[in-house]
This record gives sequence, C-alpha cells and structure tokens, in this order.
Amino acid sequence: MLTYTPPRMDTAPATNEKPWMLLLLCFVWLWPGIFGHAPWKPDEGYVAGVVQSMLEDGHWLVPTIVNVPYLDSSPLYYWVAAGFAWLTSPILPLADGMRLATPFFMVFALWFVGLAGRDLLGRRYGRSVAMLLLGSLGLMTFGHAASPDIATFCGFALVLWSLSLSRSHGWLAGLLFGIATGMLALSASMLELGLAWIIALLLFAFKAWRTPEHVKALAVALTVGLPLALAWPLALTEVDPALASYWWRHRALGTFQGFGRTAFLHDFGYYLQIFPWFAMPLWPLSLWTLWRRRAALSSPALQLPMLFFVVLAVMMTLSPVQAQELALPWLVPLAVLAAAELDTLKRGAAACFNWFGLMTFGLIAAFIWLGWVALNFGWPARLAERAAFFAPTYKAELNLPMLLVACAATLVWLWAVTRRNLEGRKASTNWAAGVTLIWALAASLWLPWIDIQKSYAPLISQLRPAAPTDSCMVTDAGLSFIALARYHGGLVLHPDSGAHADCRYSLVMRYRDSDRPANWVWTGQRPGDRKEFYYLIRR
Repeated sequence: MLTYTPPRMDTAPATNEKPWMLLLLCFVWLWPGIFGHAPWKPDEGYVAGVVQSMLEDGHWLVPTIVNVPYLDSSPLYYWVAAGFAWLTSPILPLADGMRLATPFFMVFALWFVGLAGRDLLGRRYGRSVAMLLLGSLGLMTFGHAASPDIATFCGFALVLWSLSLSRSHGWLAGLLFGIATGMLALSASMLELGLAWIIALLLFAFKAWRTPEHVKALAVALTVGLPLALAWPLALTEVDPALASYWWRHRALGTFQGFGRTAFLHDFGYYLQIFPWFAMPLWPLSLWTLWRRRAALSSPALQLPMLFFVVLAVMMTLSPVQAQELALPWLVPLAVLAAAELDTLKRGAAACFNWFGLMTFGLIAAFIWLGWVALNFGWPARLAERAAFFAPTYKAELNLPMLLVACAATLVWLWAVTRRNLEGRKASTNWAAGVTLIWALAASLWLPWIDIQKSYAPLISQLRPAAPTDSCMVTDAGLSFIALARYHGGLVLHPDSGAHADCRYSLVMRYRDSDRPANWVWTGQRPGDRKEFYYLIRR
C-alpha cells in the first residue's frame, strides 16, 4: 500500500530499491524482543499489572493494579494488550501475549506515516519515510516494549496522514482525523487530543489548507472524534464519579496534570541533550531537506511536518516531565522531512552516511557476537568476568533457534551493505538494516543475560517463602513492583499508605545497603543489581 499512488502524484526518481525489501525489513524489525522474557522495568511492570487485573479481576473500565486505580494513561493500549493476552493465553505467557499489542500498533504507525509521505511528497516516497522511521534510534527500544506510548505514537501518525489529505479529501480526512483524535484521547490524555487540534487549526495559516475541504474535514472530525474522546471519561463518571473527578482534576492533561492543578516546565535542556541521538538519522536529513528547499519552504509538503514538529517541540519545552517517550511523536514529522530530499544526496554524502552506519553497527554487532562467545564459552576471560558481574546467575546455554536467527540477520545485513551503486535510498535502507541487526542480535544472543538484569522474578521468588501468611504486607517500592510481585509470585502487596495502616509487615526499598532499617526479617536484591536493596520489616 505504501507503493501505490494516484497518477496525479509526483514521482520520485527511479530506484533499484524494491517494495519487498521494505516489507521484509518491517517484518524482521517488528519481532525481536517481543517474546521470551519477563516484564521489564519500568513500563512493562505497570502494563502487566493492569492487564492481569483486567483478565483476572474484571477491571476493564478503570486501569487497576491490585485494586489501586492507575490513571497515568487512558486504557486503549491496555485493552488491546489484554485482548492479545487472552487470545494467546493457551500458548503464550501473559507477558508475551500482552506485548503483541506493540507490533500491532507499530504496523499501523508505519503504514500511516508511509501514506502521509506518499500524499505529501509523491510516489515511492512512502517507503522511504517508513524505512527512515525504522532506522531511528529513538524508536528502537520503545518499538519493542509494552508501553501505552506506542498507541499514542500510532495516533499521531494517523493525525499526520489525515491532515495531509484534508486539503482535497474532506470526508475521508475528517473520518481519519476524528478516529486519530479519539485514539489519542483513549491512549494518552486530553493534552494529546488538544495538540492534534492545535495543529489542524493552525493549518489555516497556510493557503493550501484554507479550503472548503479542510473545513469539512474538521467538521466531520469533530462529529466523529468527540464521542470517541469522551466515551471513556463519561463511562468512568457513571461508574465512579469521585474517581472521574480526580482524573479530570489531576490526570486529564497527561504530563501537565489536570484541569484542577496544572504544572509547567522542567529543567530546560533535557530534550536538546537527547535529540541528537534519539532522532538520528532523521534530523541531519531533515536539515538537508530544509537547505535544499530553502526557497520553497512554503510548499505544503514542508508546511505540515514543520508545523507538526514545532507544536510538539513547544509542548515538550513547557512540559514539567522529562522523559524519552514524550519525544516519540517528534519522529513522525521528521521522517517525512528527512525523506523529501533523500534522492538528492550527493554520492559522497550518501557514501559518508553509509560508511558511518556500516562502522557503527558493524562494530556493535561484532561486540554483541563477542559478548555471546564470552557468555557461553568464557573467552575473552575479562569480558566474561564483567558479564558475570552484572548477571551472576546466568548459565551458559546454546539456543539453536536464536543462534540461527542471529546468523541469518548478520548475513542479510552483510548482503545489504555490500550492494553497489550506492544512493541515498540504499544508504537509508542500510542504516535501517543496521539498526534491525543490532536489535535482533541483542534480543536473540543476549536475551537471557539481559532478562536476568531487568527481571524481578528472581527477587520475588526469594521473597515468596518469607512473605507473611498471617497479615497483609505494604511496600514503598511503587506500583510497578506491586504488579510484578503478583505476576511472578502471586503476592498481594499494598501501597504504604494510611489505608493499610493495620498491616504488620512492610517491604521497604533502599538505594544504599548502608541505609538498612532495623527489625528486618528478610533482605534481598536482584542478581547483579547494586542499586536497589529490599528489606522485609515486621512492624
């Protein structure tokens, strides 16, 4: 679908890149890290807790962790994750099943961004936009973890595509924009919905969008999107008015909190620090586009993604929260800008781009292979010692299917980077293949070792025999730990608050062993973790 466009579209220069390469790379990119490991901190613990509460306790309307409402995100991602977990429960553990929601949303996000690139830039550009998005470093980890931010990312991708259509296809664009805004409200908050509408209204500043079709699109979007956006808050109000009031006052605006108390600003400079690597290679290619088209910045193909980027940048500057996941929507407009002049990269620049990716990903891939040898064969000894230091309970194992996956990924990457007649599109494909390679290698060769470091299962298995049976237990370790204690050990812990003051046992977490509390009856920590220390206290 990314390769078809109506005849009116401009056509990119002929290229040897084939559509099947994009489809194959997308398929390979989507799956590493989805299966075969426990919920990882920080976000997957929350998702596992909410999904388990939906499936076992029936808390489908209100995201809940062990009877505690968890309202940091609206429930769309949790609903989809719980649906996949339920469908796959006969063959997959809950963590693997719920994680299928991420490739589900990622497939649509790539499709929507590709279609936006096609409609804004012309024929064959859609696949370049999708390929560049696959190669963005910021999406590499978030695109393979269970996180509601992926549903929000997908919603912003649909916003971009719908607004690219609104100049000339009012009914279709309005339907899509309405679905997108409803999706943002149901996956994140009213803040993201508001950002989408701000972008749509600011487009009237540009002549290309001052059309009856754009007005029609917004009218249709309001009709479609408003009921979708308000469906969950109104249902929440009907079931639990007090909780709904709390959500409107403290959670409805996401990172800005709510209408009853609004917060602004964080320590300035955080997003400037992460942007150079998070948006790599999109931002250098976007700058190239702006330079090449500096005399035509008023073209619709640039106006929409530039406005999109600026509105999101202002939001992140004003946000009181600094977090990498908030920068994910940035990648959507940058991918379109980066693809616009990809074919005009000079051969020397394309070769430099390709060489940088070849050296970077080649060295990282070689290190991952060397690390796998050290983990399983003890050579080099120094590297094996460092690996054992971080995961002392790791046991050498040769997983033949994972080894074959790693070998196949390496061979495909070697084939890709040795092709001749290098051009901008091939360089971007090679970059995306390099990103896919290192993630596939890490998620196959190193997965058991990484899982030991990021999983709480060993700690909770130690805690379970010491857990009290004659009294309830509270903890200050947070809702993520409470969710994982139930997931891994069937333990019911409660937040350390006045509601459970009668509990005689408390599990406390300290960041230094020297802060060990008195009267502890059990202590433990995750293997290789020297930052978190847990103590069970009888009060």
